[in-house]
Amino acid sequence: MICEHGDSFRHEALFYDDDDAFLDGTLEFIEAGAAAGEPMLVVVDSRKIGMLRGELNGDTEQVSFLDMEQVGQNPARIIPLWREFVDANVRPGAGARGIGEPVWPARTAAELAECQLHEALLNVAFDDGDAWSLLCPYDSSAFPEDVLEEARRSHPVLTGSGGELASPAFDADAVPRPFDGELPEPAGPVSELRFGAADVAAARAFVMAHAEDAGLERVSIENLVLAVSELATNSVQHATGAGTVRLWTEEDSLLCEIRDGGVIEEPLVGRVVPPADALGGRGIWIVNQLCDLVQVRSLPQGTAVRIHMRRP
Repeated sequence: MICEHGDSFRHEALFYDDDDAFLDGTLEFIEAGAAAGEPMLVVVDSRKIGMLRGELNGDTEQVSFLDMEQVGQNPARIIPLWREFVDANVRPGAGARGIGEPVWPARTAAELAECQLHEALLNVAFDDGDAWSLLCPYDSSAFPEDVLEEARRSHPVLTGSGGELASPAFDADAVPRPFDGELPEPAGPVSELRFGAADVAAARAFVMAHAEDAGLERVSIENLVLAVSELATNSVQHATGAGTVRLWTEEDSLLCEIRDGGVIEEPLVGRVVPPADALGGRGIWIVNQLCDLVQVRSLPQGTAVRIHMRRP
């Protein structure tokens, strides 16, 4: 494994097929960081945290751990986590390391799509000269080839049992277009409300009633209503002055979608804390902090923000 830092962000995918291969790759990465005196943050599931702690045998002074299934359930929250870590630890001449595994087999199709957008956007978010390394493990035994190929496209460096190589699928000149494409249409009945400047309160009441009927917990209802209020206000103030809210259920979730005629062009919207004087972008940031999953798609004809809230 090549472990030296350059003068910029280093983004690696580690392909492993069992626990031993996971430990081999991640421990080599951690040990190199320890030898260089670099602070490290490991964000994987709780079982793997236990495995790594056991192998490190208490020698974790330079390593912090977070449970990805808690902090990264909504993939849009992961880049802000890494930004906070980098800002606190990277200095001129002193790098840092992270291990993050946002993709796991139990992810839904919608979550997986947002994880793949997240992985591509990491290359945008940290294309600023910060000298740090991020290793992203992928269980090659658990995913079909298309998921692994997407990892090859979003990671410049690939690591596995055969060593390390530059990813032939990665295009350094490609600009991620995270909001392209359409979201799948609901499979079942949909409730819909059109709103304008005078109807934001009505939109909140509409969403609250459906969330209560769907059996969401009280805190989830409050978070969803606040999220819809932010998005509807954005539609009125920064888009075309009107929009549509739709609600439906899928399996164990209530889905709520706000559509308007505005267009989003900033690829990191909702993943970077907006400046205090920013005219827009704060609404989607707040929505990401409140909701279980948020999907944004923006085309010339308008924008859709789809919120997923799990039912108990």
